[in-house]
Amino acid sequence: MLASTLYYGPARRQAVFMVLASFDWLGQGEVANRLRVAASIIDVAGKIDAASIGRSIMVLRRPRDLIRALFGTVPDGLVGTMQRLGHDPAGDPTTYMELQRLYFSRASDDKRRVKTLGQMTGELVGAQIEVVSMLDPVLLHPSFVASIREAKQVAELNAALSYIRARCSTATDEAVRASLSRLKPGEHRSILFRWWAHRFDRLPRTFDTRGDPTIVMLGTAEDLVSVSRRYGNCLQSKIGEVFVGNYVYAEYRPEAPEPGVIAELRVTTHGFFLEGLYAAKNRKVRAERAATVRQKLAACGVALLDHAPDQPETVAAAAQVLGLYNFAEPDNTGWGVEYDDPPANDLDELENALSEVA
Repeated sequence: MLASTLYYGPARRQAVFMVLASFDWLGQGEVANRLRVAASIIDVAGKIDAASIGRSIMVLRRPRDLIRALFGTVPDGLVGTMQRLGHDPAGDPTTYMELQRLYFSRASDDKRRVKTLGQMTGELVGAQIEVVSMLDPVLLHPSFVASIREAKQVAELNAALSYIRARCSTATDEAVRASLSRLKPGEHRSILFRWWAHRFDRLPRTFDTRGDPTIVMLGTAEDLVSVSRRYGNCLQSKIGEVFVGNYVYAEYRPEAPEPGVIAELRVTTHGFFLEGLYAAKNRKVRAERAATVRQKLAACGVALLDHAPDQPETVAAAAQVLGLYNFAEPDNTGWGVEYDDPPANDLDELENALSEVA
């Protein structure tokens, strides 16, 4: 019977596969009766063997005739989708059952799924039937769906969208759908999620500054970008880490002209831990200023690194003898020298050198 489909187009072959798959949810006897009636074949009542079904399939040559025989009608677009599934089976019987369900469904979300299948260019793979069925309706965009090759990826993408909704107050259904238009054919789907990560405005972990006006939480992606520009550092590249809750950042903002300090706080199961203090350009912070910031952060419940319970000078001396450096201030080990005034840039240094030569 399958051999009889060899010289027919993809839609015809897929229609035959649909007939065979429908045995699973209609039963072979019901399928045989429906085909026999549609083909106007007068046969022994109740005859449901393969030969009887094959004879009906040969009579019902057009794909839409087979579909109409099985389900009574042919939904718009179904035959076209089957044509794009190619000559090979699209999957197991559940794939064809879901294809039939989608095209006969009246639910608005299912209509969006069908529309998306129709808007996708090129051939379809069987997995994409399952993908559009499982994917959050908000993510139903041709370019986005085309980037998903395996159904097992869908749960991860749906969960990531749920996280974005929780962290971004602007991530409404309408806004997410609009952002999907940013994806170009062939671009990786992660671009969409990175775009939204750079718009988060709800921290996964809250930090209580205990009313200290000089300690300011950087609670949004916009805050991180702004501070990164003011300090001339790489804080903007840490947005993803903050977005998923690995780190939070706070800024020490004293009265002018005293310079500020960035505090890098690692999130733990027991609160926050100070991992680093940084001045502008990632320079080290003066010892007395670093001590002030540590004291303020400790008052806010931030954990600080500590050493052996002995006199600091004694422990530091032992560390020096053992060659253990960056010991006294382990959370203030930024790059460069320790001073407040920014160093001259390369152009200034070049101009100075030229003036000396002259």
